Amino acid sequence: MKKFQEWKNEKNLDDLKIVVLSKDEFLKTCLEYFNSALCGNMNTYYQFKDSELVESVETSRYSIEVNYRTTPEEALDGFAKISLGYVSAALKNHGYHTKHVFTEKPFRLLVSSRNWDDGEYTGLITWSKEHNCFLLSKGFYNKERKTISIQSTKKCSGDSAAEVAKELHNTMHGLKNEPDRHQEKLKPVPLKRGPKF
Repeated sequence: MKKFQEWKNEKNLDDLKIVVLSKDEFLKTCLEYFNSALCGNMNTYYQFKDSELVESVETSRYSIEVNYRTTPEEALDGFAKISLGYVSAALKNHGYHTKHVFTEKPFRLLVSSRNWDDGEYTGLITWSKEHNCFLLSKGFYNKERKTISIQSTKKCSGDSAAEVAKELHNTMHGLKNEPDRHQEKLKPVPLKRGPKF
């Protein structure tokens, strides 16, 4: 490890002055630095790092928290989140639009071939806690309620993310030929626009 004097000579910092600070002055300088360097109104560096950690655990689709108090149900929920994340990535790679619902149970992944048009045929993968398997559903997207009106559901043949993604991709490919459920809108009454000659 280099000594401070060696580092100073190596960097040609002869004009550098050494100032002795008290503990309070040092803490004040550190807080000013962190407040200017970090975004937001964080009080301390530790609060910033803690919020970053919480955000990464709750929003990431590829990580789950497991410790010695984790129950089997929590571990299976984590498996479902990670698998649905991989299925989402695979379908995005094929050009589909996806939405995650991890904030409420059952965990699910909504898949659309277009940009969430009203009445469009969509796919849905749901984690069934009762059967410990993935369920594949298809139905029509309701733009007002942002939900899917499910028409049919079946159990996925595989349990891994790759098998589920393959099955959902094949289903979505088959839905391309299905007609959408467009509801006819009322046409406006044509207004009379002056005399006709």
